[in-house]
Amino acid sequence: MKRLTAAAGLAAVLFISATACVPVKDPSPHSAALEPDPNRYIPHSLTTEPPAPAPSAVWHPPAGPGSPGVLPVKPSASPAAKPPSAWTRKTLKIPFPKSSPSAPSKSAVRKPALPVQKLQQAEQRQQAAERKLTLSEIHHKYPSVFRLRGPSRGGKIALTFDDGPDLKFTPQILDILREHRVKATFFVIGSRAKAHPELIRRMVREGHVVGNHSFSHPYLPKLSEDKFAAQIMDTQHILKPLTGYNPKLIRPPYGAISEDQVKWVANHQLLIVNWDVDSLDWKGLASHEVIQNVQGHAHAGSVILQHSAGGTEKHNLSGTVEALPQLIRHFKGEGYKLVTIPELLQTTKGK
Repeated sequence: MKRLTAAAGLAAVLFISATACVPVKDPSPHSAALEPDPNRYIPHSLTTEPPAPAPSAVWHPPAGPGSPGVLPVKPSASPAAKPPSAWTRKTLKIPFPKSSPSAPSKSAVRKPALPVQKLQQAEQRQQAAERKLTLSEIHHKYPSVFRLRGPSRGGKIALTFDDGPDLKFTPQILDILREHRVKATFFVIGSRAKAHPELIRRMVREGHVVGNHSFSHPYLPKLSEDKFAAQIMDTQHILKPLTGYNPKLIRPPYGAISEDQVKWVANHQLLIVNWDVDSLDWKGLASHEVIQNVQGHAHAGSVILQHSAGGTEKHNLSGTVEALPQLIRHFKGEGYKLVTIPELLQTTKGK
């Protein structure tokens, strides 16, 4: 108990000392010491209005020099000394960055769209440039370099034979042509001409025309320009000493050739000759089938495709050999004249 009493007495002494050190001011109606400072007000949201300032914090201009009871107070530099309307405007008016129109970036700038029709036309032109032409389109684009048939006037038809020479079928075909006094055109393979030069000489001796059918019978559109040129020129070098001329007539294997290769042929003053009547004898057809395929489609100006040798030893061209005499008799009986390609197309056999 003695300790509690002493502690209470000490606390009372400290409280009296603290209050004695703080001066006490009489509150005046013009004093702002006891009023809240408007500058310390922080609204919870931008829509909350601040509390109205106390009358003692607002400056009122004096009514006149001698007005009783009103002391002139100098306006304070703080917002609290300004009229409430100005205080409210400047306190709550928080500036935000204004969105000003800026110049669009280059990536955002778009060119005006083309009309749909023009856009479609542009796409079609691009696709046509990228697409490879078909054989029919190449023929129509280069008619003077790529021939399929001759003129219908004159009643002429040309018999042509591919893939020779060989020792089995080529001699039989030459025998039949000589017997019927018919001249034909042979598109020969360079490697086979090199292996059987005597048959090339016989063709020339008996009045037939020799053309170039490549050196090894590849699919030409798959070849590079250098390899394509080698296929043609190597065969030319083999045939010239055997025929006495550089053959002008070219027949691509399978009838296939690219547009760039046609341009190469044109630059070398050569002539591509395909056909408009296919006997399909390379399938090993019987003679009556060969006759039907030829007679059913041939007419004046036609170029007829047959073969004087097979692609391999297994190919059987017996149907071609048996059908040939019957075809010759048929065309002669119809009044057609069987001629070589140079005579049908009015061109030369060599260059």
